[in-house]
Amino acid sequence: MLGIIAGETSLPKYLINKLIKNNSKFLILDLTKSNNFKKYANSYSLKITQLGKAISILNKNNCKKIIFIGKVKRPEISLLKFDKKAFFYLPRLYSAFKKGDGSILKEIIKIFNENKIKVMNSMKFTPELVFNEKNINNIKVSNLDKTSINKGIQIIKTLSKFDIGQSVILNNGYVLAIEGPEGTDEMIKRSGYLSKKLKLKNKSILIKFPKANQDLRVDLPTLGLDTVKNCIKANIKGIAVKRSQNIILERDKIFNLTKKNNFFIISL
Repeated sequence: MLGIIAGETSLPKYLINKLIKNNSKFLILDLTKSNNFKKYANSYSLKITQLGKAISILNKNNCKKIIFIGKVKRPEISLLKFDKKAFFYLPRLYSAFKKGDGSILKEIIKIFNENKIKVMNSMKFTPELVFNEKNINNIKVSNLDKTSINKGIQIIKTLSKFDIGQSVILNNGYVLAIEGPEGTDEMIKRSGYLSKKLKLKNKSILIKFPKANQDLRVDLPTLGLDTVKNCIKANIKGIAVKRSQNIILERDKIFNLTKKNNFFIISL
């Protein structure tokens, strides 16, 4: 029995449909606000603070392996109400919370391991979604663009120790935006506003790479159709990702959209 800790986005639903087709046994711990998976008989709606309940459900159903999939928004810790088990781990969780999202996830993995529950990498279950291509539609990337991309990668590496976001946007070699708690898509929209306000003639580039200390088992960079649409609206001409460490959703739709808009997606 596999436990799926499911958040927002279409990725959990994709995985669930695949498991159903393969007659695989699983249960869902639904962390979405709208209980997106309530139609499934093996689904349990939980809040992010119900760690004890989650462990209890997994143990009761003999789930020794789990995966984290989908997006869960980081809450304000002062507003959270923890169950008894989570309250027991609160000092550890609070300490990790102050360090950033990456530290929180690593601490949660440790807690599951202590309860003999192993956290798996979702890429093992959806290898067809892993982005391995060098260039999605063979658009030539200029030397100036390559320089900007390399600069963006170095920025992400440098900021990794602060557990800051995994994306940065550069315009003609200058940093236009760095991802914060709002997430990639909101950063893209912010950069589009800045691009218009500054009347930038050149288009920007989005670099989306894992942080140096990022645990890909629970925090996997994902590229979807909405992200590409937002980039095009925000005067961004391309995206650079880390090869084999990024999930790409709706690949055919993304390919058609990028080809139509002369938009590149490359992996390094």
